[in-house]
Amino acid sequence: MNQHIILILSALVIFGNNYAFDNPQALQDQIIDQLELTVFNYNMLYSIFSLPNIFLTVMGGIYIDKIGGGKGVMIFSTIVTIAQFIVALGGVFKSFHIMLFGRALFGLASEQLIIAQNVIITSWFKGHQLSKATGIITTLPEISSALNSFFTPLIYEQTQSIAYPLFTSVCVCLFSLICAALLMFFDKLRGTHDLSVYQEEKQPTLEEIRLLPITFWYLVLICTLTLGIYTPFMDDISDYYQKKYHFNAVLAGKLIVIPYLVSASSSFFVGRYIDKIGNRRFFLMITCLLFILAQLMFGSLDEGNSTNPNWQSIMPLIIQGFAFTFYSCVTIPAIQYIVDQKFMGTAFGILGMMESLVLFVFPLIAGKIVDLADTVSMGYKNMSLFYAIIGLIALLLCISLYHYDQSTKLDFIDPNNPLPDELLKSTEYSMVTKDEI
Repeated sequence: MNQHIILILSALVIFGNNYAFDNPQALQDQIIDQLELTVFNYNMLYSIFSLPNIFLTVMGGIYIDKIGGGKGVMIFSTIVTIAQFIVALGGVFKSFHIMLFGRALFGLASEQLIIAQNVIITSWFKGHQLSKATGIITTLPEISSALNSFFTPLIYEQTQSIAYPLFTSVCVCLFSLICAALLMFFDKLRGTHDLSVYQEEKQPTLEEIRLLPITFWYLVLICTLTLGIYTPFMDDISDYYQKKYHFNAVLAGKLIVIPYLVSASSSFFVGRYIDKIGNRRFFLMITCLLFILAQLMFGSLDEGNSTNPNWQSIMPLIIQGFAFTFYSCVTIPAIQYIVDQKFMGTAFGILGMMESLVLFVFPLIAGKIVDLADTVSMGYKNMSLFYAIIGLIALLLCISLYHYDQSTKLDFIDPNNPLPDELLKSTEYSMVTKDEI
């Protein structure tokens, strides 16, 4: 029973974080108009969010190891709530700089909140339970993002002010803060300390980090590039659908819920299927291909008009949702399988830094691409081409990984406990490869 409470509270702790994170996406057109911004300036609201995490992700993980996951969740949930309140004040005073400061503070706390949440989940769920728990806490954030996309435009339509939907997010963050307090309370009742496991192991040295396998670095680059396609694009998608396909703000908000719902509803089944058959290197390529296909469709579909928006644009939204599902079920677990447990925190700290760097840079590049185009619609078409090229680079890395990782470890159903016939096939493959060389 206590495990179920911990699982539910752990998911709800980041509900407000993810709802508030996507606020600008649902209000993109309104923020740009009322604050008189360019697309480049607007995208700074997301870039500044990621900037602190380029430098602080690893240090934040070390700090949480010292104070424990329960206290970490409470501290960083509080900062997230304060940060969103500052963002909402920026909406009241129509001050871009206040909003920018709030988003920077938000970014400082957000990634650390997720790390603290994972510390608690890891300490409460072991073995086969961990996959189920991790799946649940990665699915709910997509639902909160979908709710934001659905309700925020409706609230704006009723109030004609960006302040009201921003303060609605503050209320959602307060709800998550209450859940954080309850989570810390129940975690203390267990009588365990989050840091005990970590204190028993020696912290990895720089020399040991250099010994991380080459496959890990391949996977970090693939993860970083694919997330760099998904997240910045979804940050611009509301305005994309209004300007390119000519949906109104409310209808666009309803449509862009689709990728979130597709991902949330399919991740359990896709993950379960991959766990049964393995072949992760193949599914890494499928992930990249889906991202490329979605972006090519976004860019190539005909523009709509005010009386007849392009309803065919629903199809790439569905593909985008499945692409993120494969990202969640293939790329992240692949890193967990390839890295030794004592390096896990460091490995994900490195991944976090790389992803934050891309999430800082890519929105600025995309915004500049849109601003430099003759029309906004043409700018968004060029932006999709940019993301498709990024997907192609990730695909080439996957193909290169197929050639490099001759052990085929990622293709095992359980890479850490391969079946005898899998080991036999791996040995035969290695013998053939050596003979060819």
